[in-house]
Amino acid sequence: MTTARVDALDDTRSDWRVIAPDLDTAPMGTMGRILRIARLATLLSDELLKAHGLTRGEFDVLSAVRRAAEPPTPSQLARSIAASNASITKRVGALEAAGLVLRERSTGDRRVVKVVVTPEGRERIDGALPDQLTLERELVGVLGAPERQELEGALRRVLLECDRRAEPAVT
Repeated sequence: MTTARVDALDDTRSDWRVIAPDLDTAPMGTMGRILRIARLATLLSDELLKAHGLTRGEFDVLSAVRRAAEPPTPSQLARSIAASNASITKRVGALEAAGLVLRERSTGDRRVVKVVVTPEGRERIDGALPDQLTLERELVGVLGAPERQELEGALRRVLLECDRRAEPAVT
């Protein structure tokens, strides 16, 4: 028989049960774990990406530019990675200063600026992405394939609900 291990959220919920026994803390267990996983995975990812000369924000932008069928505008990037226009401007500026992207005027409308990955940017993201995927594979590797698929489906539903509720804030 396997005994379930206790994590930080179990302790938090236990503390709240003492303080407020009538309070349903079940959502705290779910959302708290999602948020804690995100924070810890981000810390691990930050260290990995630093070795590639990228911050997480720069990685996200460079990845979005690299996979886009057509060079995106900064506004399209903001929507794609759920970031503010100001943060995109800062990240694109840093990537441009590092020679990883260029801002180019659209040939169809000179008022429109597109973000284009440079050969050095392509090389950088193509080098970082496999390492990032290895880290992610290792982290979710504690789950079997059926568990991962079930978790992915459940998280997709939660994400779609969050997207729906946050829509006005991120567009």
